[in-house]
Amino acid sequence: MNSTSVTGQLAGRRRGRGSLHRVTWAASAALCALAVVALGAAAAALASTAPSMNTVGNDTNIAVQGPNHSLHFYWAINGTPGWNPEKITGAGTTYSAPSMTPSGNKVDIAVQGPGHSLDLYSATDGVPGWHPKQIAGGGTTYSAPSITTSPISTIIAVQGPNHSLLFYWAANGSPRWHREQVAGPGTTYSAPSMTTTSNDVFIAVAGPSHNLSFYWAVDGVPGWNPEQVAGADTTYSAPSITTTSSLVVIAAAGPSHSLDFYWQVLGGATWNLEQAAGAGTTYSAPSMTATSSDLFITATGASHSLRFYWQVLGAATWNPEQAAGAASTYSAPSITTNSAGTNIAAAGPGGSLDFYWQLFNSTTWNPEQVAPPGSVG
Repeated sequence: MNSTSVTGQLAGRRRGRGSLHRVTWAASAALCALAVVALGAAAAALASTAPSMNTVGNDTNIAVQGPNHSLHFYWAINGTPGWNPEKITGAGTTYSAPSMTPSGNKVDIAVQGPGHSLDLYSATDGVPGWHPKQIAGGGTTYSAPSITTSPISTIIAVQGPNHSLLFYWAANGSPRWHREQVAGPGTTYSAPSMTTTSNDVFIAVAGPSHNLSFYWAVDGVPGWNPEQVAGADTTYSAPSITTTSSLVVIAAAGPSHSLDFYWQVLGGATWNLEQAAGAGTTYSAPSMTATSSDLFITATGASHSLRFYWQVLGAATWNPEQAAGAASTYSAPSITTNSAGTNIAAAGPGGSLDFYWQLFNSTTWNPEQVAPPGSVG
């Protein structure tokens, strides 16, 4: 790993100030209720695919697979009540949870398309219309993708044929996409999660025998470097990865529906394990994000509840909260933060799309319905 990519240690206290919904840090996570790694019998009850959430300018955006394998987008202006729906593309086009990233004044959304293809939809903020592009043809894509941007390109990671791991990139301003194989057959058994620093690209996946694998590359330099984060029988969901100024961090469901957290100092070689929550707490892939002082993780909990965990960076204690009670959550959630608080989106009962927000310095979670039952596929 490139030790010069990010330097310095973070310290501080939780909580901030500002207008709600404006994201300052969002994890790139491919959150998929259909992830190849099974979570056991409870996972089958997560009937809906996970949403993906971020912001562009003054808007909070949520993308989600809709009914009949369609793709839908919802946006809200920061501080203004109400959500605005858009249909991106119709039936028979979308076969995974989406992954969404801002790219300048655009929004890019990647999905698994028909016939195991890889499709991208782009829109310019404030301009009507979505523009489709096929990144890879049939027989190439076997998971929800993970999309993000680096300083020089837009990048997508996805599980490929025969449990391989594939990476696609397009230089900023170029319409041409390039393919790389990160890892060969028999290496990848979940949707990937990907993030970047100013110099490096990081990908985490569940590997063979329920291990946890990590791959990194210097941005713009050929070649991928593999590491094993955790051995066999440790990892029972797609992971979620992000970075702080000094760490790369990964969250995943562990044995017996626990929630595990791994961290490595940027430039280091040692992965360190913490248990964020014990057995019987975690029934979906987690979603994780960070601020300058804190880490936040959310996951579906027991009895379809919604759980939230936070930790001050540098501390050893994870603090649990219940964001929503039983029978509230039917997909893996997606989390972001802003200068005022924490935002979570998830599928609710009957295929509704729900949004929860909490102000910093508050213990109250506030629910909103983004879209009614029947809206999430």
